[in-house]
Amino acid sequence: MKRSRVPGAAALALAVGFGVVGVVPAAAGPAAPGELTIAPPPHEEPASRPLLSAGTGLLTVGAGGARFWQSRQDGRVAPVKNCSGGSDGWTAYHADSVACGAGTSGTLTINDLAAGKTETLTLPQGRAWTQTFSATQVLTKETDKDGWAVLHLLGRESEPRKDVVVAAPEKIGSQRFQVRASDAQGALVSYWSTDTTERVALLDFATATLRPMPLPAGQTRTDHINFGLGSKWIAMERMGAVVLRARADLGVTRTVALRSVDTVAVQPVGDWLVTQFSNTPDEALVALPVNGGAKRTLLTRTADTPLVPGADGAAHVAGGSDSTHWGIQSVTPGPDGVPVVKQSLRITPNPADRVGLAFAQGQLAISQADPERGVRGHSVSLSSPASVSRTPAWRCDEPEDEPACGFGGVATGDGRLISLSSEDNGTACYSCVVVANVRDMRAGGVVRHVRLASKARIQPLQVVQASGRYVLFGATENSSLRFLVADIEAGKILDAKAVAQSALWGSTLWSPEGDKGVVAGTDLRSGKVTRRVDLRSGCKPFELKVNGDWFYSTCSAYGDGPAVYHALTKKRIRLPFTPEAFKVELGDGYVVQDEGITLEITNLRSGAPVRERNVEGVFPDGFGRSWTIDPFGSRLAYTDRAETVHIVGITGKTSALTAIDRSIPTSGAWSALSSKRWAPQVWLSKPAASWTLAVTNKATGKVVRTLTGGEVRGLLQPMKDGRETSGGFALPDGAYTWALTVKPADGQGAELALSGPLNLTGTTGGGGLPAP
Repeated sequence: MKRSRVPGAAALALAVGFGVVGVVPAAAGPAAPGELTIAPPPHEEPASRPLLSAGTGLLTVGAGGARFWQSRQDGRVAPVKNCSGGSDGWTAYHADSVACGAGTSGTLTINDLAAGKTETLTLPQGRAWTQTFSATQVLTKETDKDGWAVLHLLGRESEPRKDVVVAAPEKIGSQRFQVRASDAQGALVSYWSTDTTERVALLDFATATLRPMPLPAGQTRTDHINFGLGSKWIAMERMGAVVLRARADLGVTRTVALRSVDTVAVQPVGDWLVTQFSNTPDEALVALPVNGGAKRTLLTRTADTPLVPGADGAAHVAGGSDSTHWGIQSVTPGPDGVPVVKQSLRITPNPADRVGLAFAQGQLAISQADPERGVRGHSVSLSSPASVSRTPAWRCDEPEDEPACGFGGVATGDGRLISLSSEDNGTACYSCVVVANVRDMRAGGVVRHVRLASKARIQPLQVVQASGRYVLFGATENSSLRFLVADIEAGKILDAKAVAQSALWGSTLWSPEGDKGVVAGTDLRSGKVTRRVDLRSGCKPFELKVNGDWFYSTCSAYGDGPAVYHALTKKRIRLPFTPEAFKVELGDGYVVQDEGITLEITNLRSGAPVRERNVEGVFPDGFGRSWTIDPFGSRLAYTDRAETVHIVGITGKTSALTAIDRSIPTSGAWSALSSKRWAPQVWLSKPAASWTLAVTNKATGKVVRTLTGGEVRGLLQPMKDGRETSGGFALPDGAYTWALTVKPADGQGAELALSGPLNLTGTTGGGGLPAP
């Protein structure tokens, strides 16, 4: 189901032009200086714009149920006021007018929106409104002492005949009287007569006469008949069989057999029968000649709402080919009498529903439902001035019930999205095996479904964090809540003893140790505690978040003691607000507090809390859905009510570039042909602009290989992505050293420098790195 992002006040945002006019959804908020925006694609499902009536203008229902009249000639727009008839109030429409009444008695107010006039009629004693009117008359009903109905036409301001009794050739049952269709010339009514059979009759407004006609053969009730009142013909359809009667002479009949029984509505237009179908691909609106002949397809697709007859004998319906070619279409006889379709009002497509954001290393993944699930990927440039791809760098449309795109997933920071699902173990339990669905964030990226080995029967709930090859998630085991860490490369759940307060950064899992504010960092590769940090809070963290050397914590569910500790400067920074639980996210030297439609950004990079800005107009769906941060940079992203994504930068100096995880063997083969090729991997804390890897012969001290590369977003793999600037042949076995230098893309902080030993073994000859 589509979530509504269009507030009622924005429903009057209309694009007014001449000829074809259209309605515009809620506009995106203005972009702040330096802010980047990504406009939403159109929703695949056409926007709903129910049509109520058609005259010189169109009466339609807009967003939030607001009603509008819009001129077809000059685009003028007028809102329709709600009727104030109370619980028994009713509304009726004809051409450009709206009638408001209350019950079957009292006064009737008619608003002519084209002329801008209002008229009030008083109902004579003993009468009842029928909710049917024309430009000159209003149909009312009187019940005589024997319970039979007498119809009256009350004249409006422009009609000299103020009260005319309709001449009827037979008695009209009052209780079952119903108006089936009406136009400017008359109405088609049904009723019970003296022999307790149901009748259909044509009421002529000009002559105030009623002319009965038979129902189609085999029909005794009108309940399941589709009626259509055209300027020349009257149509009655049941189960694909249509009987037409000439309006001028009811004895003249024609029959038309429809191909489909899924008929929504029928409407004669000139000497053609316009028919609207449901469940009929590519033939939603067709026209068939009354006097026989081939049908013509007018529209391949229409809205679910029935077509509406116009006061001039035309037919009007919402339809088109797709959501970007959609509008109110008017069907009228052409010069040769054949129906022609002309768009009277363009219906601007709704934006696709953006339901999830994942942001890491400048790569943004937007999950959307329109209505099928899919993900669209965009990249923020690493060079200045910042820019973002307006069209997706990659896209993935997810098959039904198959997690193939990382829909709603969490970014790992190394170019992947991860989401979790479950499946049976094949023997003893249902949905008790956790599956990590890992999607590459690039064009042509593939998805891997990794079964996470565990002895326990676990059902995943939600990904809490992901960093490189590790994912921290919540799950249930025998209805008990647990927090677990998985290695998606090894395909197993680790014995990491995560708790609700745990936080993941790179290959380190941080958890409270004791109740005095100390947190311990466990290296997930070795399973050992490698670092402890005293947050100087004096309490066990109720909530803990970690970003490099920055630690956010609170002391209770009520937000007591909110602070950020910077381990590098050993400074505890108290925050100037008391947050709700789980409403704050920590970035690199800043925090973002979620207050519904507002995000409050507090910058901590100077060592003091500085309110940087408030981001207004955020759709209040929460973190990971309508807003997120890039933990590996200085930006956050949010979606506004118009589904536009905004990317906002944070000022100040970022942290230095570091390796948050690494896998660098001390031995291996240099040759690309070897199965044991040396393949170092380094996960970076923020994007890199370039890098260099130098390999030195330990015995001679000579640099024997140099590899270089450009931009890196998260995972640096020199032997896979690098380019050899010298040599090109495999290095012989022996002792070497390597030195890696990485330049930060934002130009802030020193270059990252790593080095270590390398013992080359098992080289069998052959080429070095493949050509770039």
